[in-house]
Amino acid sequence: NIQDWCISRQLWWGHQIPVWYRKEKVDELQAAESLDSSDLEAGDIYVGVDAPADDENWVRDEDVMDTWFSSWLWPFATMDDRTRAKFYPTTDLVTGPDIIFFWVARMIMAGCRFENEVPFKNVFFTSIIRDIKGRKMSKSLGNSPDPIDLMDEYGADGLRFGLMRTAPVGADVRFDEQLVAEGRNFANKLYNACRFRQMASSEAATHLGQLSDINGLRPYHIDIANKLDALAARLEKSYADYRFNDVGQQLYDFLWSEFCDKFLEAVKGDLRDSASSETRSTTLAVFDAVMNRYLHLLHPYMPHITEELSSRMGYVAEGEFLMEKVYPATPLAAGSAELAAHAEVVYATAGRMRNLKAEYNVATRKDVNFIITKSEAWLANEIDVLGILAGGRIEIVDTYDAAKGTPAAVTDAGEVYLPLEGLIDVEAEKTRLDKEITKVEAEVKKCDAKLGNSAFVDKAPAELVEREKARKSEWTQKLSQLMEMRSSLG
Repeated sequence: NIQDWCISRQLWWGHQIPVWYRKEKVDELQAAESLDSSDLEAGDIYVGVDAPADDENWVRDEDVMDTWFSSWLWPFATMDDRTRAKFYPTTDLVTGPDIIFFWVARMIMAGCRFENEVPFKNVFFTSIIRDIKGRKMSKSLGNSPDPIDLMDEYGADGLRFGLMRTAPVGADVRFDEQLVAEGRNFANKLYNACRFRQMASSEAATHLGQLSDINGLRPYHIDIANKLDALAARLEKSYADYRFNDVGQQLYDFLWSEFCDKFLEAVKGDLRDSASSETRSTTLAVFDAVMNRYLHLLHPYMPHITEELSSRMGYVAEGEFLMEKVYPATPLAAGSAELAAHAEVVYATAGRMRNLKAEYNVATRKDVNFIITKSEAWLANEIDVLGILAGGRIEIVDTYDAAKGTPAAVTDAGEVYLPLEGLIDVEAEKTRLDKEITKVEAEVKKCDAKLGNSAFVDKAPAELVEREKARKSEWTQKLSQLMEMRSSLG
């Protein structure tokens, strides 16, 4: 059922159709129902790239070619011989999935017909950005934000990163300005991390190579370098698989969670006035080595701020640009994998200790004492960092006779106890927990009543029933935690 393709359009712009009519027959020819090769052979029409030699005796058709007819010639018709030899065929085409037949298929047809080979090997289909209601953006609906306004408010890098991070392969995206705001916040996080380093020392970066050249490395130094090397490897695979949203998310997670929330918090003590010059120098060198490479990795997604920071931090020489530098082929990390694993144990243990504080409403207190028993020998060297991360004083003992009701947690670093003497009013805490338990029990009963009602389960939408089951699971879990806490207080 293939039909002829009408390639003429009545538009004000486009490639004018290369057809001329005999001037004395122009009205008759244009009024005809159809024209064919016999009219061409009779000399009544002329078809060609160049105008007829006796141009004054001809009238050119005013129609233009269909947009997609012009577009299907794009891979080769826009280039001279030298440029075409360099770029045709190319590797990748990036386009929207809504014009697969209009453009992609026709470029392949034209390439096979006129150049005897396909114009590209891979086609990457971008997401279609819709408004928050799921409607396709259009001028008539007025639901398309002005990118200039967004860049004025959130920065060009914020807009770029926010969109790239949230554009999954093969799925449409509902545009939410909050996504762009997150891109700006991420840029602020990066800037503040570098500013923190500059405030710790005004000296320019002196070490951008491998960590094997640095003395006095601690677990946190090796751990963050290992994670950066792993990030670089994962990003290479994500790029190869065209998973650009994965690239953005991994870059985001590394800076926010691994570098700032863990590494920078762990090494704060190294940058205090009380720290030795050797300790300070080691940590600053690791910071620079890691951040230098991270800015390389982030550059395609946030080119402006990464160029600016690379220059300010001394990671590129004057007159150099980050965009022109090649990412180092050699891994950054060097050191004992076992030593690096100690950092993860400290991070995880600190998290459990903070949870204990939060459960008993002393999360903001810095005067708490933690007791650790059955610990490995290496933990004694990391007490300073563990105390900073957990927000309290740490004491390692061989044995500990914990009083009844003392909060405890079993971790890979040992058994952790949080003595509550002097921190809370035990009787008041019992009363608070009893009230909270009563409230949560009421919520569990509400869920049971709904889920025990066959009219609700049978007639309500499936997603509503599942939501209610999830609510019951959450309340039940919370009730179990509260009961355990109440029991521990006696």
